[in-house]
Amino acid sequence: MQLSGHLAFLASLGIARALDPGCAPGGNFDLSKWELQLPIGNGSPMIVQPAQLIGCGGYQDPGHHYFFTESGDGALVMKAPGTPSKTGCVKFAESQHCRTELGEKATWSPNTGTNRLFMDLVGTNVHSIVIGQVFQAESGFNKPFAELYYGSDGSIKFGTALAAAGGAGQDLQPLGTVPVGTRFTYEVRFENGQLLARINNNGFTTLRTYFTTPKAFFKAGNYNQDLSTTDTGDIHVFQLTITH
Repeated sequence: MQLSGHLAFLASLGIARALDPGCAPGGNFDLSKWELQLPIGNGSPMIVQPAQLIGCGGYQDPGHHYFFTESGDGALVMKAPGTPSKTGCVKFAESQHCRTELGEKATWSPNTGTNRLFMDLVGTNVHSIVIGQVFQAESGFNKPFAELYYGSDGSIKFGTALAAAGGAGQDLQPLGTVPVGTRFTYEVRFENGQLLARINNNGFTTLRTYFTTPKAFFKAGNYNQDLSTTDTGDIHVFQLTITH
């Protein structure tokens, strides 16, 4: 069984595979369906394609500043700087914030099938980070449908956009509280027309949504929302799976 298939099989059983500190992230996680966006680049964020990420010898940034394997426990470390104007980090023109974030390459319909995102992680330096997103696709708008926020007070909230074109704000809906430095899990499901989320295998919360999108895709990682400091947000990931 190839690595990606092996990881998917273990994930389906709820079993986390032991992480190898000697491998790049692509040797411990199935990154074959993701592209990586980094807060460095020439005018716009550097994008690393799936083919460059997969395998034990896959991409990790050479200086271990943003995306790399933790030498102690094999976790995937994702770091993103704070205030772009002060840190010089590279962001997308339509965003105020920098990120080290994975985005699905393929899109899917939220009205059919199985569409699930699961992450097991710990935040070790958190002010305000988006750790997961549902993004609109093929709807004419390059905007998030919903974003999962993790705050310095440990609060975890899902913000669902009020309008497809953006600019109208979000409805922030609480999921719970996990103190920074504490390992936890989250799961997002967007299927049968409903958006649901939970933390630590608690009961699912059905999120209020305000419009529909014909296609969507998941994003996961460290999208640093902090504009008050130059601190680098820091998360360590122990499991990351998508199910379709």
